[in-house]
Amino acid sequence: MGILSRFSDIMSANINSLLSKSETDNAEKLLEKYLKDAKDNIAQVKAETAAIIAEETGLARKLADNEAGCDKYENYAMAAVKKGNDDDARKFIIYKNRLEDERTDLTSQYNRAKENSDKMRQLLKKLLDDINAAEDKLRELKQKLIIVKQQEKLNKLEEKFSNNQLSSADNLFDAVQKRVDAADAAASLDKEFVKETREIEDLAKKYDSTTQGVRADQVEDQLAMLKASLGKQ
Repeated sequence: MGILSRFSDIMSANINSLLSKSETDNAEKLLEKYLKDAKDNIAQVKAETAAIIAEETGLARKLADNEAGCDKYENYAMAAVKKGNDDDARKFIIYKNRLEDERTDLTSQYNRAKENSDKMRQLLKKLLDDINAAEDKLRELKQKLIIVKQQEKLNKLEEKFSNNQLSSADNLFDAVQKRVDAADAAASLDKEFVKETREIEDLAKKYDSTTQGVRADQVEDQLAMLKASLGKQ
């Protein structure tokens, strides 16, 4: 099937409609296929457009030559009449009429070629615009898919850690904190005990001097009693 026979299908193709009917997962593949088909069509459209334009140009030249020939042989017929050569004038008129008959067919061919070349130009522009639009949408879609995949990966990691490792980490943190709190409490008790012991010792020292003085007096009394028993002063 040629490009011209598929003209309506290609012209009615719409990228947004294509994507709206597709699943997100398939959108990238659909766009890539659309781009491949459009680029394949571009090569064919360019070749056929060039051929149709060449045909249009050739028919336009033939049509111009035909019109010039009609004018020329009409002038010859007029010149022959002026010179009284009616037979020559008839021949020129017959040939001019033949050219005019050919002109009708040439005009029909030219109009058809012109219509086709206009369609091909329109189709070529449409395909180029569609390719640019599809490439833009494909880039946008790929960026969105990258973001979606990253988000899905992040969600899985968050779910994994929240369900397993994070809860284990919380339990481990609580256990370690309890040990730290117990160690701090023990250290605090030790400080309190040491402080209390030092206060008692300091207080005891205060009374140690007094006790020592009492004991010294008792020794002196006992020494005096011992001397008295011995008759010594």
